[in-house]
Amino acid sequence: SSEPRSLDFRFDQFTIGAYKTFSPWLSAGASLEVERHGHRHSHGFDPDSGCPGSGTSCTEQFGAEEITTEVSLHRFNITGIAPIGNGLALSFGRFDTPFGYERHDAALNLTATTSEVNRFGRPMSMTGFQAAYQFTPWLDATAWVVNRWENETTEDPLEDNNRDKSFGGRVGFTPLSGAQLLNFGLGGWWGPEQDDDTKHDRWILDLDVTWTPLPRLLLAGELVYGGDSGVSFRRRGTPIAAPAVTNQDVNWLGLYALAHYDLTRWLGLSFRYGFFDDKDGARTGVAQMLQSFTIAPIVHLWRLIPDLRPLGVTYARTRHPLDWVDLRLEYRLDHSNKPVFSDAKPAIPISEADRDSHQVTLQLVVNF
Repeated sequence: SSEPRSLDFRFDQFTIGAYKTFSPWLSAGASLEVERHGHRHSHGFDPDSGCPGSGTSCTEQFGAEEITTEVSLHRFNITGIAPIGNGLALSFGRFDTPFGYERHDAALNLTATTSEVNRFGRPMSMTGFQAAYQFTPWLDATAWVVNRWENETTEDPLEDNNRDKSFGGRVGFTPLSGAQLLNFGLGGWWGPEQDDDTKHDRWILDLDVTWTPLPRLLLAGELVYGGDSGVSFRRRGTPIAAPAVTNQDVNWLGLYALAHYDLTRWLGLSFRYGFFDDKDGARTGVAQMLQSFTIAPIVHLWRLIPDLRPLGVTYARTRHPLDWVDLRLEYRLDHSNKPVFSDAKPAIPISEADRDSHQVTLQLVVNF
């Protein structure tokens, strides 16, 4: 993202993929992603990095990390349908974690930014083996065994970081189909996620829902409650001063609710509320309650071109079509009950911080 109090033109992400159906029972797909990362991490200095002692003063400051460009095998899968019952789908590869509607890729969301749940509360991706089965038109189930919890916020790679695997699943219910599609799911995740540690497990319970009560209206939401054991992290300095944590059990709770309405054929409006209670500071680094309010008008530019057919793809578990070209103007207000937002320059001690952050994003998304 851009530096505070600055206006930048950015080209942050490009993804290209290829998908092939070889037969009714065998398919494969892969995508490459080129992404520029401009993260700012907070470090403690006393003046040594890390705030190691309890008897010395310590002040946080942002690192002077350079913007990096990363090329990655973003998604990959080989899927076969075993002739068992209605057909058991067996897949190997790297997948989006099938919780909620939000995805890491900007093109697959109805806002320019993602919620706190997506950023801090649950894994975004997973690499391993997945099985899915459709019991009836209204009941489906997915289960997986994967390397680890992968999240872009914490920059987790896809390689396993210990000798055990992580497990999870989701059961989906679709009581209403067709134009008024209603889908909700209950899922979970369990596995050790700390480096070279197989004794302490991280887990989440996840409830998600999407509903299209009216042809132009989409509602979506997600609730996650999670925990981790044996967690340790460093002492934090001013302005978020807190002692070091050693071998502690931690929990967090998060949710978001989104509404999108197409005012006309070519103009839509999205609103999202987000909440994240990181009461032990394990997910964000600060024991805090985060809230966000996001509003984003969306101009579907491709719909202004006569006779241009739609892509034929929808957002996850919805009837809302994915568009060729979208222009989004988003305003986001973030609020914390702790002073965690600062516009300090890198490598400059942060003497004070705010409880509120304002962000405006003009985003152009192209799908082809």
